[in-house]
Amino acid sequence: MGGITEIFCADDSRLVLPLVWPALARLSQAKRWLAMIAPPNAPSRAELQAEGIDLGHVLMIHPHATSNGLWAVEHALRAGTCAAVLSWVNQADRHAMQDLRGAALAGNSCGLIFRPHWTMEQPGIDSLRLRVTATAAHGLYVELLEQRRNRAASGIFIETVRFFQTG
Repeated sequence: MGGITEIFCADDSRLVLPLVWPALARLSQAKRWLAMIAPPNAPSRAELQAEGIDLGHVLMIHPHATSNGLWAVEHALRAGTCAAVLSWVNQADRHAMQDLRGAALAGNSCGLIFRPHWTMEQPGIDSLRLRVTATAAHGLYVELLEQRRNRAASGIFIETVRFFQTG
């Protein structure tokens, strides 16, 4: 069953991506596409492979600079060929988000929409909304947001030392 998860994070979403790598690795084994649309800092082939993601089923899509990319996101979600669509969207009104939700349901796709913190004030839809903040203690604080008020309903600290280790 498809759906949308909005992930509000700092401009550098690379700190948040390790949270979704295990799920993406499992999804890539199902032989459906993983589409990444307009990633500001696309992960390297080596990073994806190290996380167990099947490179033969990864699409990197970079929409035209004058487009906001929502058209590409909606079509990738609706096609039914993508297990997950990751996108980086700054501007999306309530109608656009509803279209994305409908497309994810129609295509049985998981939509992960990475958005800057400042966009939390934009109208949301009935989707999972998470605010992720990097902490000084080598971790991430993940908060589940209430649908109507964008206040944290609950949160959890996740230590990410493993994600920052080298070689």
